Amino acid sequence: MQIIKDIYLLTGQAYGVSSNAYAVKGEDAIVLIDCGTGSEDLGLIERNLAVWGLDQYPVSHLLLTHSHFDHSGNAHVFSKRGVQLVAGCGDAEGVETGDERVLYYSYQQDFVPCPVDQKVKDGEMLEIAGLRFEVLHTPGHSRGSVVYRLQLRDQVIMFTGDTVMPGPNGQPKLGVTVAEDFNAEDYLQSLKRLSRMEADAVLGGHFQPCLKNATFLLRRGYRTGLIQLRSPSIPTLQ
Repeated sequence: MQIIKDIYLLTGQAYGVSSNAYAVKGEDAIVLIDCGTGSEDLGLIERNLAVWGLDQYPVSHLLLTHSHFDHSGNAHVFSKRGVQLVAGCGDAEGVETGDERVLYYSYQQDFVPCPVDQKVKDGEMLEIAGLRFEVLHTPGHSRGSVVYRLQLRDQVIMFTGDTVMPGPNGQPKLGVTVAEDFNAEDYLQSLKRLSRMEADAVLGGHFQPCLKNATFLLRRGYRTGLIQLRSPSIPTLQ
């Protein structure tokens, strides 16, 4: 479904699956943000690209927010099709080796490793099909988690992966803590950094998109982190 002009939600809870994948239409190509895992997610991506007429454009790049299986499991399919894979330096090697950084121990199917064409660092700018993405390194949920900040016409769109997401009740949700490289202190610092930024939309790795009050969601994300990630946690009213 088109959620913002030229931005489409291809998978996620609206389609009966867990992880979100997005397509951004550029001047002459499509950029994917995450790609789900398994045949059901892949089928939804392909079907929705066709429904919205996006299949007439090549998919040039796949930007991975992090290496976890449910966001990168189909990366090998797109890699074989010649799509350029992009991932944060701290997670790219996990995608290339299929090691613990993809959370292989949480899934029944096997992860298929594939090369990452571009390993990005904080502050890098990606110029793709007339689109300009800024890379924000946000470690914590994983060592190499990144947020992609897109200036699209007069709007700032943040693709946040699992770092901070709008939950079912509109309140911020954080990513799970089962990864070997999860780091609560890094996570808090990432949330604090995001809380000082402004956005018109926050498009997370799960749940629904936040298309209103996105800046407030980022601010509240740091508050949620202070409640959930400090040890011992400090009881407070939600």
